[in-house]
Amino acid sequence: MKKLIITYLIALSVLTIGSVLALRIGWPDQYPSLLFIIPLFYAVMLGVMVLLKRSNERKGKDRSIFFLTYRVVKILLAIVLLVVYFTAVGTQLLSFAVVFMIYYLCLSAVETVLFMKGEKKG
Repeated sequence: MKKLIITYLIALSVLTIGSVLALRIGWPDQYPSLLFIIPLFYAVMLGVMVLLKRSNERKGKDRSIFFLTYRVVKILLAIVLLVVYFTAVGTQLLSFAVVFMIYYLCLSAVETVLFMKGEKKG
């Protein structure tokens, strides 16, 4: 789990630096004022992942149950965040949504690869 957390945080940092630089330098007029919410959301999702994994292990359930539960919780919380952002802010919606989905896809790929490696070991 420690390797997953470290790799996840590295990927999150790289994505954050890349998205801020790309939007600030390449498309400054498309920079959402609340862009910091995206990495914050995924940092919170890392905490949710750890809590769900511990809960799953305490109950003695299969790892696949954790993986499925985490994916459902992640997509539901992502939808809630997007809906709240779209209704509350109402500006630069497309750029926020595109950056959010890039984070979602990249971090999901990192999680999937690391979960698969964990399954092969366990």
